[in-house]
Amino acid sequence: LIEFVERVGLRCVYHSPQPLEPGEIVRQEVAFQRRWDHMQQHTGQHLLSAVMNTYDNLSTLGWGMGKSGAMNYVDLPRKPSDAELQAIQARCNDIIRSSLPITVETPNDAKVHKMPEDYDQTKGVVRVISIGDIDRNTCCGTHLSQTSHISLILVHHGEPVHGKNFRLYFSVGDRAINLATASIGAMGTISRLLSSKNTTDEVVQSVKTVQSSASDLKKREKKLLSDIAEFEAESAKVKLQTNKSVWVHRSDGNADFVKWVTVNVKDTVMACGGVVVVATGEEKKSGQLVVLGEKSSVEVMIPKIKNTVTGIKGGGAGDKWQGKVTAWEKADLETLKKLVEGSTVLDAIKRGC
Repeated sequence: LIEFVERVGLRCVYHSPQPLEPGEIVRQEVAFQRRWDHMQQHTGQHLLSAVMNTYDNLSTLGWGMGKSGAMNYVDLPRKPSDAELQAIQARCNDIIRSSLPITVETPNDAKVHKMPEDYDQTKGVVRVISIGDIDRNTCCGTHLSQTSHISLILVHHGEPVHGKNFRLYFSVGDRAINLATASIGAMGTISRLLSSKNTTDEVVQSVKTVQSSASDLKKREKKLLSDIAEFEAESAKVKLQTNKSVWVHRSDGNADFVKWVTVNVKDTVMACGGVVVVATGEEKKSGQLVVLGEKSSVEVMIPKIKNTVTGIKGGGAGDKWQGKVTAWEKADLETLKKLVEGSTVLDAIKRGC
């Protein structure tokens, strides 16, 4: 299947997915369903742009056809209002039902000021596509013969692009039907998962409820992790009374946990001249590692950690070093714990506070 065709000057170049020998006889067949889909999207875009052009500052700046089954888009100078979008979609589908003729002409007086620089107008023709008396535009694409073949146009959501411009997504014809069918099916699945009625209002409300619950749970989790971090910091302070190096590990810890522990223990570890090593994560998963303490103590500990843990990357200066591990290997954490808690490298420093 040839999916990439381009114009080079006046030549139509087909990019074959497999090499062909010079002089080799080939048979060309049109993949009609794919061609039909492309014609629906392209002709639909002409109609959509023509209707939007009747509104203030909604001329099409550019467009893109989505891959098979995906949405297309048009770029606009501004965001249309919801009322405008509803009116535009309704007008497009009214014109579609009118079954206006779509014609192709090659007039000698066609406007050529926007033609590509590599196009030789003395040897080629300029094609003009007309949708009844609604639209008339130059175009080299293949189009449908009447608006009823477009079937329907569905306008979707949009998003800001390139500063002040707005990208509006849309779909046409069979592709629009397939996307709508998939969306209805997805909403049905979501409604069952949420144990709600299969209506848009009910599904949206159920999703909002789940989001609210998730937000509350995250707040509770954060508070609990903060309490645990405070407890671990207090425990580390007690250990620093008799040990020069202290190990703190939490398998489900995160960056906040590490920050809370180090902030709470910093004054004590500095006064002791020792070091605290805080780690998160578990075997086969990623994790963080922070070494906090008196500068000379940190400098002694770092090389030993790097020799123990393969692939740890990080950096720091002075009293703090922090690193990350893509995946803790088997026994890494246990070995690291034994290294820190049984370290003899800090014997030169006075033990305890």
